[in-house]
Order: sequence, then structure tokens, then C-alpha cells
Amino acid sequence: MAGFSCVTYRGICHANGSDYAPTELTSARSVVMNGVTKSYRFMRIDPGREGVTAIQLFGNTSEDFTEAMKIICGDELLSRVDIFDINMGCPVPKVVKTGAGSGLIRTPELAAKIVSESRKTAESLGKLLTVKTRIGFDGHDGNGPLFAKMLADSGAQAICVHGRTAKQMYAGEADWEAIARMREAVTDKDVYFFANGDVRDGASAKRILEVTGADGIMIGRAACGNPWIFNDIKEYLRADPDETSNYNKSKPTLSEKCDMLITELNGRIAEVGEKTAVTEMRSVMPHYIKGFPGAAHMKVALCRASTEAEVRQILDDCLEGREYGH
Repeated sequence: MAGFSCVTYRGICHANGSDYAPTELTSARSVVMNGVTKSYRFMRIDPGREGVTAIQLFGNTSEDFTEAMKIICGDELLSRVDIFDINMGCPVPKVVKTGAGSGLIRTPELAAKIVSESRKTAESLGKLLTVKTRIGFDGHDGNGPLFAKMLADSGAQAICVHGRTAKQMYAGEADWEAIARMREAVTDKDVYFFANGDVRDGASAKRILEVTGADGIMIGRAACGNPWIFNDIKEYLRADPDETSNYNKSKPTLSEKCDMLITELNGRIAEVGEKTAVTEMRSVMPHYIKGFPGAAHMKVALCRASTEAEVRQILDDCLEGREYGH
């Protein structure tokens, strides 16, 4: 969730029901070569606001992961992290071509070594070790269950599986049955298993749990500009089964979404300064206003904004119906 899961937004999500969320993706090699300074803003945690904390790393050697963990735990704040999360699911070509991310699905022996050595290091530092992956690389090997079993046997304490192959990226539908086969492969292991992919609301959350037998779910793109999704899903899952067919959770109003957008923007400004925060929020702001009247024109205006005041004025104009398709 590069560009989205900053410390500010993770805190917002936690306040709205998320149990935990990993940091943005950080290169283990970069940490080894440059220390924590260069990547600090991507690894920054705030235990007081986000609850359980997890730093997400990617790389292609066990040495990079283990050394990066030690370096990270040498920092006063970052040493308070609860979980190190190894990414074996990122499908972005520039990551995969180095053998990292979902590229590790093609080298299971290396993946096993990374998990095994990282678990030892994490344990010595008093941290948990989790792994995020996909159902396969291209869908033709059918080794997903074996890969999941290997991750568990190598020491992963939790595994999250996204129901698409690396080749699919985010296209098509998530294959929940394939996730279920991977879950079945580790039922006798001491490992938590999470399912991910195409969870958009309470109904889909309930279905993925039923189909996969997972212990829990992780939500990605559906949470962009929508931190309310976590409590919505929890309420749906807690509801009487006989009443869920009539479940009609009221959606946040445009005013509420605009308020939350400004809350996130101001949090980011406090982190990285106004210019950087507004620029980086250009890819985030459209998610808040999606589906509202005039959203397309409003998106264009927001993506041209360069200050918090400009963003606020655009939102105020929209709310008062002065522009943007009203």
C-alpha cells in the first residue's frame, strides 16, 4: 500500500476498527546500506495511535533481512515495533526483477532460508515474524499449498495470502478457493492465517472467511479513503445471521469524507511538511470523493492543489454546491 499506509492513516484506521496495519514497503538492503535515516518516514510507527505495529520489509537475501532488523531495533522509536512483516507478494516489476517480493515465490528454497533466519533474529529481538504472499507466481505451477506449508515450517508465525498471482497484479477476481487450499495446507501448523483480496464490505468479508477458513482478513485497496470499512465489517460479522440480509449500513456523507480527508492531510503535513504532504495526497484524495456528484471535476482540481488552504477551499466549494457538477 505504498503511498497510502503512512503512520497518520494507520492511526486513523486503528481508530476506526483496524486491529493492525503494516508500514509501507521498505527495502531491507537500503536499511543495511544507509541505516534507518533514508527510509525512516516509511517505517515510522506510533504505538500510542496505531496499537499493534508492524514494519514491512522486502529483499532477496536472508542476510539483508536479519541485519536490517538489528539496525531497526537500534533506533529508540522503531525498536518498539511488535512485528516484522516479510513481503513475498509485491508484484511490481521493479521489485520482482530483483528476486524480491512475489519473485520469491519462484525461489522457494531462498524464501525458506529468509523466513528461517529472519525468525531467529526476530525472536532474539523479542519480535514476531509474519509473511505476506500470493496464491502463486503465474498460476501454472500449482505450488501454493506447498509454499504456504514451507513458510509455516520455516517459522512464519502468521501468513497472509492475496488471492491473485503475481502476473495478475490486481486484475481479475481474487481466487478464494486457491487461498482455501493454502489454508488447508497449514491447518496442522501453529500459524495464524489471513485471507486477502476483493473484500469490500461486510458481506464479502463473511464470504471469504467461510470459503477460506482463514483466521482473519486483511484489507487493502478497499480501505483507501475509507477507514470506516473496518468497523462496518466488524459490525456486520457480529450481527445476527438472520438480520444480515437486511443490513444496510449508512455510508459516510460527503461532508464526513471531506473532514476525514483534511484530518489525514493535516497529519501528513505534521510528518513531512505541507508541500510534500499535499503532493503525495494527490493520489489519495480522489478515493475519498469517489462516487459523489462532480467527483471527476473535483479530482482534477484536487490534483492541482499545492497547499492545504487550496484543498480546503476546493472541498468547501463542493460542499456548498458552487462548483464541480452541481
